Amino acid sequence: MKIKILTVIFFLFITSLFAAGSSSDDSAKTNYGKDYKSAIKLIRSKDYDKAIRKLKTLTTASSTDFTKADVYNELGFAYRKSEDFDNAAKYYKKALELDPEHLGAIEYQGEMYVDLGQKENALNNLALLKKLVGENNSYYKELNNYISNN
Repeated sequence: MKIKILTVIFFLFITSLFAAGSSSDDSAKTNYGKDYKSAIKLIRSKDYDKAIRKLKTLTTASSTDFTKADVYNELGFAYRKSEDFDNAAKYYKKALELDPEHLGAIEYQGEMYVDLGQKENALNNLALLKKLVGENNSYYKELNNYISNN
């Protein structure tokens, strides 16, 4: 009888350990998602330095709310808006190495090329967007407008 009771207690103890471990993993993923959304809000409010700091903590994170390419793309954007074009180029490149068809990175990198006076490179990005999604897509339209207006 004692062995059965000890077995049940042991089983309940082990089960609670595994349950505790899985819930903390889930909350960590959820926090990463919240951190990513918070970084995007910081970018929208033009607080690029804080956004960069928050995004850099997410470069090693794993979440279903974003990809590493998304993080690198947003880092590139924040650096570009801070007029740090070397870091912007570095992070757009990383995003596109992870996902060569990342539409946001292709568009934003094209905008960076315009900012740097490299219109031919921007037009290459525009042609790539046209090939990937066509002329009616918002990414294509945004880059086309950026090129036309600058």
